[in-house]
Amino acid sequence: MEKEYSVKNMHCAACKINVENAAKKVDGVTSCEVNLMTNSAKISFDDKKLDKEKLIKAVKDAGYELVDDFDEESVYENKKDYKRLIKIIVGFILLIPLLFFGMGGMYSDIFPEIIKESPFIISNVVQYIITIIIVIMFFDYYKSGFLSIIKLSFNMDSLVFLGSFFSFIYSIYLTFNVIVNPGIYPFSHFHLYLDSAAMVLVVVSLGKYIEDLSKNKAKSTIRALLALRPKTAHVLINNEIVDTPTKLVKLHDVLIVKPGETIPCDGIVLSGKSSVDESIISGESLPIFKKEDDLVVGGSVNKESSLKILVNKDKKDNLLNKIASLVSEASNMKTPLTKKVDKVAKIFVPTVMILSVIVFIIWISLGYTIGNQNCVIITSSHFINGFDEAFTFAVGVLVISCPCALGLATPISLLVGSSVFSKNYVLVQKSEGIEKVKDIDCLVLDKTNTITEGELTVSFTVFKKELTDELKEKIYTMESYSEHPIAKAITLYLKNEVNSLNDKFMMNETLPGAGIKATFKDEVIYVTNLSFAKDIVSLNEDILKEIEDRSFKGEIPICVYNKAGEIYGFYYLKDKLKKESKEFIKQAKKRFKKMVLLTGDNKNIASFIAKEVGIEEVISEVKPTEKDKEIIRLQNEGYKVMMVGDGVNDSIALTRSDVGVAVAKGSDIALASAEFILMRSSLTDIFKILNISKRIRNNISFNLFWAFIYNVIFIPVAAGVFAKLGFVLEPMYCSMLMALSSVTVCLNALTLFIKRN
Repeated sequence: MEKEYSVKNMHCAACKINVENAAKKVDGVTSCEVNLMTNSAKISFDDKKLDKEKLIKAVKDAGYELVDDFDEESVYENKKDYKRLIKIIVGFILLIPLLFFGMGGMYSDIFPEIIKESPFIISNVVQYIITIIIVIMFFDYYKSGFLSIIKLSFNMDSLVFLGSFFSFIYSIYLTFNVIVNPGIYPFSHFHLYLDSAAMVLVVVSLGKYIEDLSKNKAKSTIRALLALRPKTAHVLINNEIVDTPTKLVKLHDVLIVKPGETIPCDGIVLSGKSSVDESIISGESLPIFKKEDDLVVGGSVNKESSLKILVNKDKKDNLLNKIASLVSEASNMKTPLTKKVDKVAKIFVPTVMILSVIVFIIWISLGYTIGNQNCVIITSSHFINGFDEAFTFAVGVLVISCPCALGLATPISLLVGSSVFSKNYVLVQKSEGIEKVKDIDCLVLDKTNTITEGELTVSFTVFKKELTDELKEKIYTMESYSEHPIAKAITLYLKNEVNSLNDKFMMNETLPGAGIKATFKDEVIYVTNLSFAKDIVSLNEDILKEIEDRSFKGEIPICVYNKAGEIYGFYYLKDKLKKESKEFIKQAKKRFKKMVLLTGDNKNIASFIAKEVGIEEVISEVKPTEKDKEIIRLQNEGYKVMMVGDGVNDSIALTRSDVGVAVAKGSDIALASAEFILMRSSLTDIFKILNISKRIRNNISFNLFWAFIYNVIFIPVAAGVFAKLGFVLEPMYCSMLMALSSVTVCLNALTLFIKRN
């Protein structure tokens, strides 16, 4: 059994790992995947073994709250947290006087002598009052950080709490020293660390607020999709229309959708005929005609007349929800890179805490080494003594370290990237594909629904004698009663030539695997394939030559004859090429070393289609299991294979390939065997997969580079490694840089939304 929960109090990659580890230790839990972007946890468990109270307690003991109220729609709401913003603004306003008094030594000339003589009386009182107010405003960091340390579930709040708390404690120590020993510190050299204790709380809060704004922007595509559904649906209950919130509509409810209204849910048309705008799914601007038994998609717009619709999918299985879910899940999928980052994040916080202690010990053992030396970046005061030096560097290490940037680097880029994909009518089912697509050098294409439209059309006709209007009527009539693709093709071909159905028609008989036999009052007519017809009719050499020539062109002969074996003529049917197929193959040859047409169709048709589009290698007449073997063969030859198919009979090959691309038809996106789904069935969107994937990889690389380099460079600076050269960072500046690292990662991810040619 699987269930999704909301998780509160998560802030960084370390939080994600803490929740997963806590949940996995509970008896009955088989797996736990936490999504930092949606603050949710998807937990799989054995319902007979799991005690849910124990699960909630285990997560609570780790410092987090597991809540059974996950609502996918609420996760993507555009929430305005004005209270939090006001708190941050107030915090920055309070920092102005705090920094003014805290850095008094830098501009001592502007202070009156009374303050210089008794700095504790005025300056320090003001600093304490402001700092205590800020600590109370942002006390959540103290609470969360303290609990995380007590429970050994270290996260970013642990570092923020320790940095702020020790700065505050050290300030109390200095103040006590001034009271006990008046005049021990000259005003120009006296500096409390209250500004650092307060600033780290305010700046980190601002950084996290900007982070959340970036996440919110990243969710904009999902939000836009879900907003396509109307808030209210007209539900038919006991022959009365009852307006009901769409989120309360259930499976098997009957809905009435009026002209101009948006269809609330996926369903089947029970009655009515209308044109429906499905551009949200296919990108096609032309409305699609819908009649009884046709499928409709929630979010599409009913254009002409009312439709009665039976809801045929649960809420979670509706197309829009499925798309939203795929975009969201893509941000949380484990690639080899994210697994490595998770391992680093797991040990990052405790390592930094240990490093901070080591830095303190080293500087204490070195003694008072920097002293009154002028430093480039310290900006507020000189060190007073050896303890001051050691303390500053130890706290700086705690404050500047940022696991957030590491944790956000990959998921936020994947979330934004998946949103960009969906805007381009490509869905990402497995984000591993984004990473693997760079190595692809062999493209394998199915024929039907991939290179061709998957819909037969009449390309040529040959009749022994003139095709009379009555015979046309009879053929049209018998084919109209069939749903077979061949029947539809012939019906469509004759539609403009026949005025009405033939009144002599009596009945149809389906001939499995062959065609149709129709009985009229005056005769019996067959419309079948060649193999069935051979048992009834005799084919001369001219007919066989014609059939052979047409077959080499990829055309399928359909024979029309009567019960006596008299041949009326032939319809030749062909699966029409997609309009972009030729140009796509031409461009694809520049991107791939090898291209293969892999199809179950007969050799003649496959060879003709391949020649027509420009593919040299053709593998035809293969069953689904044999397609799998062909993919393995290509992989054994050293190729990295991308398989493109319609996701039905190609599912095995799609799974076997290095990257699978499924071509969706209509609302069918449940193609779990593919990494990517082409919603518009357009082959040119494969280039979008290649190009957007490259941009996402580059974006992730920059994020990870920044996150690692930031820590590699600035942790040593904060630790005082370059102090002798005059490069020193105080804790409050460390907090600004720490917040900047997370913000940089988020803003860089959002650049993926910028359109590129």
